[in-house]
Amino acid sequence: MPFLVSRTATERGWADVIAPEQLSDDRLRIRVGTLEAGDEWSVDAPVEGLLWFQLLSGSVREDSGETFSTDHVVMLARGGSVRVTASESTSVFVAEVPRAVDYDPGLEVSRVVHDWSREPVLDSEHDARQRIYLASPKLWGTSAVKGEMIIYPPGASGAAHHHEGAEHFQYILRGAGTAETPIGRMEFQAGDLIYNFENEIHSFENNHGEDMVFIEFFVPGESRTVWVPGADACAWNPTGLDIRGRHPVREVRGHVHGEGDV
Repeated sequence: MPFLVSRTATERGWADVIAPEQLSDDRLRIRVGTLEAGDEWSVDAPVEGLLWFQLLSGSVREDSGETFSTDHVVMLARGGSVRVTASESTSVFVAEVPRAVDYDPGLEVSRVVHDWSREPVLDSEHDARQRIYLASPKLWGTSAVKGEMIIYPPGASGAAHHHEGAEHFQYILRGAGTAETPIGRMEFQAGDLIYNFENEIHSFENNHGEDMVFIEFFVPGESRTVWVPGADACAWNPTGLDIRGRHPVREVRGHVHGEGDV
């Protein structure tokens, strides 16, 4: 059954959001935490897996001088590592797939620094939602994980559906809303995480007065989406702009969720 982990962020230090014992196959682990200005942090990917992190607030500087902000998602695979120092008080989200090679036997040692703010914004064909890709085979070079950011303006909702072949989660970045799940309605807010197992029907609604924004990632990245009878398949069309109104760094063609070469 789906579950919700509520208000996971801590004032200082680290907290497990999804620990090994919460999933029967240990496919995914998630932590959130905080760094104070000057704190050093070393990140190491599992030898047979991958991890990624993104900043929820603040910024960090790598030893090489490269700076990561809330615009970046950093992915490391097969033993890759990075060492950073917090430039200011910083909140961090970290996810790990310990056995990513089970989903992508050809997974190679890699490091990807992805500036999602330069990605094309996609509009939902049937409602006011928007999507920005964070992880895909073209972006990360692996099919072990796929992810995106979804923006729900006030009053927006999505059709009920389920996924075959993958499990996935939503981590709420901003705002609040309601999830319809097999165990009933779940009210959630920023800092909460909702986990959906395979074949569990779910949908979301923003019934509040500000944008509700979450990131969601699928493990593995390849899955089939099945809509409830009578629902319109969720199609996404390019706007030609990034989140700041600039020309995006690449083109993504219109496609139905779970399909398309992205």
